[in-house]
Amino acid sequence: MNRELIIKVTNILKNYKICSICIGRLFYHPSFKNLIKFGKALKIEALKNLKEPVKSDRPCYLCNNTFIKFKKEIPSLISKIQAYEFDSIYTSIKVPKKLILHEDEIRVRFQISSGESIKQTFNRLFSNYIAKKLGKIAKSKDYHLMISFDAEKNQIELIPQNIYIYGRYIKSKKGLSQTRSYCYVCYGKGCSECDYTGYDKAPSVEGYILPHFTSAFQAQKSIFHAAGREDIDVLTLNEGRPFIVEVVRPIKRKVNLSELEKVVNTNSDGAVFVKNLIEVNRDAVKKMTVFTRYDEKTYVLLVEFEKEIGDDILFKIEKELTNRVIVQRTPTRVLHRRKDKYRYKMIYDVKAKKIDNNKAELHIRCQGGLYIKELAHGDNGRTNPNIAQIANTNVKVLSLNIISIAPDLEKKLEIIH
Repeated sequence: MNRELIIKVTNILKNYKICSICIGRLFYHPSFKNLIKFGKALKIEALKNLKEPVKSDRPCYLCNNTFIKFKKEIPSLISKIQAYEFDSIYTSIKVPKKLILHEDEIRVRFQISSGESIKQTFNRLFSNYIAKKLGKIAKSKDYHLMISFDAEKNQIELIPQNIYIYGRYIKSKKGLSQTRSYCYVCYGKGCSECDYTGYDKAPSVEGYILPHFTSAFQAQKSIFHAAGREDIDVLTLNEGRPFIVEVVRPIKRKVNLSELEKVVNTNSDGAVFVKNLIEVNRDAVKKMTVFTRYDEKTYVLLVEFEKEIGDDILFKIEKELTNRVIVQRTPTRVLHRRKDKYRYKMIYDVKAKKIDNNKAELHIRCQGGLYIKELAHGDNGRTNPNIAQIANTNVKVLSLNIISIAPDLEKKLEIIH
C-alpha cells in the first residue's frame, strides 16, 4: 500500500475520529473493486502508527455514523418497501451542512483532491446493496422508487417517481370546462361542501379523467397536462385532443391501461372519452407543449351572416383566408387573463359550404393558437383580416368544433401503439 497515503491517513486519524467508509471514500478511485475493504485496510495500516488513537466513543467526524445508522434501518425499510410496485431504485441522502463543512476542512487541511463526497458514496453503495437484497435494479436516473434519507433528522422517506400517461380525449358534450375549479368555500383545502375533494362539483374534462388515474395507480394525486384547451361551448371530436396525466407518487405502477380507458369512458356520462393510453417519459410533457403550440388544428365553424350571402362571398372568404397570416390582438373576452399583445397565426386552408341563405359552414385548417371566434366576427377590428370584414356584414358564431389537433404529434413524440 502506498506509504505516502498511509502517512496522510495517520495524520488525519491523529486529529479526527473517522470511520473506515469515510477513510475509503476520501481516497477512493472508480478502479478500486471495493471501497469498504479498501477503507478498512487503509485505516488498519494507519492505526499501527498511532500510539494514542482518537477516543473511539465519538461518532465519525465526517459522516456522524450515517452509514451505520442507515444500515440498521434497512430491515424495517425493506418491509415497508413491499407495498410498492417498482423495478428499479435509487437512494439519496440529505447531508447536514455541518458535515459538508467538516469535509471541506479536512480536504483543505490535508490537501485531498481525490475520492467521493458522502452523498456520492451513500447513493452508490446503498442503491446497489438494497437493490441486490430485493432482486431489483439500481439506477441513478429513470428509476421507479427513491429512498431518501435525512441524515440530520435520521428519517427515511419512500418517494415513488411520477408516471406519465399519454392519450387523447374526445369531448362530446358542451357546457364542460377542461379544468376543475376550486371549491368556492375552501379554495382547495377540502370541506364538507366539496366532499373534501377541494374542487367544486361542476363537471369538467379533468374531473372525469383524473380521479380514475389516481385510484388505479393508488397515487397521491394526478395532474392534467393538455395540448391547449377548448372553450366550454366547443366540442373536440374525431381523434381528440392530446393530453398527458402525471400520476404523482404512485404505489402501483403496473396498471392495465386498456382497462383504465374503459373505466374512464363508462363513468363519464357520455361527455368525455379517452383513447390510446400509453406510458411516456417526463420529457414528453414539455415536448407536447412546444410542438402543439404551433402544430396545425382543423375547426368546423358554423356562422350566421346578418344578410344573405351568395357563393361568390364564400369563394371570396376561401380565397382571401387561404395561405394567409392573421394578425390578432389579444381577444377582448380573454384580456382579463391574457397579456394584451399581437399574435401572428397562419391559416393554411379554408373550405366554405352554404347551409342556408345566411348561414355557412367553414372548415378551417390553421396554426395552433388562432382564436377562431374572433376570426369570424373580427372582435371590433382586433383580428385582421376576418370573415365579417371580407363578407362586409356582421357575423354571429353559431357553433365551433375541433376535428383535428396535431395529427403528427405521436410521430414527433416517437410514440408507437
